[in-house]
Amino acid sequence: MKLPVYELKISEKMNDDSEVSFIALVDEPAIQKDFLAFRDEFIQPSKGEHETEFMPRCIKYVMDEGKEQEQAIAICSSIWSEHFAGNISFDYDDTLSTERGKQLAADYIANGDNVYIISARHDKEGMLGVAESLGIPASRVFAVGSNSAKIEKIKELQISKHIDNNADVVKALGEVGQKFSEVKFEETYNDYPKAASENAKIALRWAEENGWGECGTPVGKIRANQLSKGEPISRDTIARMSAFERHRQNSQKELGDGCGRLMWLAWGGDEGIEWAKRKLEQIDKMRKQAFSITNEEQRIVSGPLMIADELIYRNNDKFGEHYVKFSGDTIKAIAIKFSKRKYQSNVNLMHDPNQQVEGVTMFESWIVDKERGIKPMMGYEDVTDGSWFGSFYVENEEVWSKIKKGEFRGFSVEGLFDYDQPLSYEEQMLQKIKNLLFS
Repeated sequence: MKLPVYELKISEKMNDDSEVSFIALVDEPAIQKDFLAFRDEFIQPSKGEHETEFMPRCIKYVMDEGKEQEQAIAICSSIWSEHFAGNISFDYDDTLSTERGKQLAADYIANGDNVYIISARHDKEGMLGVAESLGIPASRVFAVGSNSAKIEKIKELQISKHIDNNADVVKALGEVGQKFSEVKFEETYNDYPKAASENAKIALRWAEENGWGECGTPVGKIRANQLSKGEPISRDTIARMSAFERHRQNSQKELGDGCGRLMWLAWGGDEGIEWAKRKLEQIDKMRKQAFSITNEEQRIVSGPLMIADELIYRNNDKFGEHYVKFSGDTIKAIAIKFSKRKYQSNVNLMHDPNQQVEGVTMFESWIVDKERGIKPMMGYEDVTDGSWFGSFYVENEEVWSKIKKGEFRGFSVEGLFDYDQPLSYEEQMLQKIKNLLFS
C-alpha cells in the first residue's frame, strides 16, 4: 500500500506569532507445542546464529520429520521465540503489588518473556490472584520465606533479570538485580490502523468458536488481545509484528485451512504487518537522530532539529495513514522566523506548555548547504541540504541531569503547520531520484 505524502508548510506571514515558537526536549525524537520429539542439540538455535540462518535449517529438519511446511514454520517460529524469551522475576510487596509493577510485568509477558514472582513472604496468599490476572502460571510463583532464600531461588531458576524494591537484594544479585524505582518504561505506540484491530478481533472470534488447536504460541494470542483492544505496544512488539511478514505466503488461505490465516489475522493482518514495517523504520530512524553531548564540561548538546525531505509516518482521523515531510525551503523559513522572534530560549519538555524551562539556550544554529561549505554534524553526513542543526547550552541543573541519564534524547520543533497537497507516486519517485543524483 502506497501512502500519500503531505508537505507541511508554515505561513508566509513572518510576523505571525501562532507558529514555531518552541523547541521541545523529548525522549524519542519525532524523527504451544511439545518439541521433545526433535533432537534438542540440533533444533535449538546455535550460539551467534541469526534468525535468517536458523529458520531455513529448522524448517527443513521439521519437514523431514514428516510435518507440513506451514506446521514447520509455526514450530520453528515458536522455538526461536522461546529460545530468546527471558526469565524475568518480580518481588511482590511494593513491586508487583503496585499498578506500575503490574503494567511492567504485562509488558514483559506481551513481549514473550517468562515472568516469575519470587517473594520473601512465607505463603502465596494474595500473590496467586495477581498472578492469575496477569496470566502467570501458579508454578512460577514462589514464597521462599527470606531475602537470602529469594536470592538463592533466583540463581537456581537462572533468572536473567530480577526487579525488587529491596536495595540489598538488588546489590547481592549484581547485574541480574534492578531497583524497581529505577526501571524505565519503554515508549509505546497505539497508532496502528483500526483495520489491524478488526483483523485481530476476527481471529479471536474464530478461535473462541473453534479453538486455537495447534495454532500459535501464547505470545501470538497475547498479541491478538492487545491489538483487538487498541492497547499500546512497544518497539520490540512492533519488530515482532514486522518480522511476521515471513508468513505472508499463508495469509490468503481460508480460516480453518491450517494455522496460517488465523495467526496472520491475530498479528494484525495485512494492515497491521504493513504498519509495523513502516513504524519500525520510523522509530529506528528517529532514534538515530538523537542529540549528543558534544561537550560535557561546557554543558553543550547538539543535534538535528529538522531533516529536510525526511518522511515521517502519521495516522489521524482526518488523513488516515500518511507521511509528512518538510522541504529545505520550509525549514529555512522556520529557522529564520525562530531567530527573528528571538525564541532561542523558548524550550519546553515533551511538548508540554506547562513544562517550560529556563536555562536552556540555543547558541548555534545552521542549515546544511554543502555548496556554501556548511556541513552537517559528524554522523549525519548523508542528510540532504536544507536540514537544520542546533547546539544548546544547558545551565538548568535538573534538565542537565535528565539529559545525562538519557531521559531526554533529542529535539522536536514545535509549531502549527498546514498540510499541502500530497505528492503523487510519480512525484515521490522523482524526488527520490533527485535526492540520489544530488546527494
